[in-house]
Amino acid sequence: MTPSDEERRLKDLRDKIIGLGETSHRKSYYPQLREQISDLHLALAALKESELRYRTLIENVNIGIFRSDVATGRLLQVNPALCTMLGYASEEELMSTHVSSLYEDPGERERLLDLVRKESRVRDRKVKVRRKDGTLITSSMTLSAVNDGSGRLRMVDGVIEDITEKELKAEALHQANRKLNLLSSITRHDITNQLMVLEGYLTLLGERIEGPGELALLRKVEASAMAIERHIAFTKDYQDIGIHAPQWTSLKDSLVRSLVTIDKTLLSVHIRVGGYEVFTDPMVDKVFYNLASNVIKHSKATTLDITARKEGDHLLIAFQDNGVGVKDRSKLFTRGGPASGYGLFLSKEVLGITGIGIRETGTPGQGARFEIVVPPGLYRPYEHRPKAAP
Repeated sequence: MTPSDEERRLKDLRDKIIGLGETSHRKSYYPQLREQISDLHLALAALKESELRYRTLIENVNIGIFRSDVATGRLLQVNPALCTMLGYASEEELMSTHVSSLYEDPGERERLLDLVRKESRVRDRKVKVRRKDGTLITSSMTLSAVNDGSGRLRMVDGVIEDITEKELKAEALHQANRKLNLLSSITRHDITNQLMVLEGYLTLLGERIEGPGELALLRKVEASAMAIERHIAFTKDYQDIGIHAPQWTSLKDSLVRSLVTIDKTLLSVHIRVGGYEVFTDPMVDKVFYNLASNVIKHSKATTLDITARKEGDHLLIAFQDNGVGVKDRSKLFTRGGPASGYGLFLSKEVLGITGIGIRETGTPGQGARFEIVVPPGLYRPYEHRPKAAP
């Protein structure tokens, strides 16, 4: 059947539009167009696969994820984990709730938005959140800003973790440590009182004994009582181990603070540690003091150099003196070791709370060198610390 004039006209017009007509100057572009369309199909397929992976991730993680509109206070997107955490039956039900009603203190939302506007991101903010049934949970919240073209805050993306159980366990551990600390204090007080009574009786007994043999034995008993008293007094300095949570501490400030009572006429101390913070137990001041006082007591040194430098991915804090050094380091950090061993044992325990190590690497006759080894993640440059929330 021969095509009509109208059919031929429409065919020519169609061919010209897509670049196939004999008279079309776009005919030569068809292979490129076909290649671009093929690339577009591939890109769309990759985009769909990426969206599927993203959606699967959002739906399967066990922490809450949301996006909220700043102006309206409405939730624009939530994941199933957040619904479960807050006790809502579906995403739609939760998204119909105003964000402010989810806070124990509705004013907390505005304070958080002010922080997001200033800093673009708020990390690990502890916030009390209200479930659908009215019960409160403790959450750790991280928020990120989503700004419009003019830089104004338009939406907020958030991640919420329920840390209620973790907080309860931490509080229980804190209370247990506090009670142990109190028990230790009471026990130490009672022992000290009994030692005072014992020393009084020994003094009276010494006035009645005349034989040199008996007096020698009495002096040994007195020496033992005095040793017990020193040990009891020493434990008082370390009774707060583990009572307070570890925290980021300025290395230089801690060293200056802990060594302020060191007699500078007996030991010249030089501190060159740069600007680092270390995550450790607050009792670290006692560790630094103990290391310096041991230099005066045992090393016969006149100078102590304290330095800090990176060694691989660790931070190495070194206490180097110019004394006699350590001949036998096998029992340095053991309980009941040499005269300084008990203090070093406790120092090792304090540092070990957050995974920090200590070792002695000096050369006998050339001075002792104690190295505190801080693993990655437990130190950071002081000038790069994140801003603290008000």
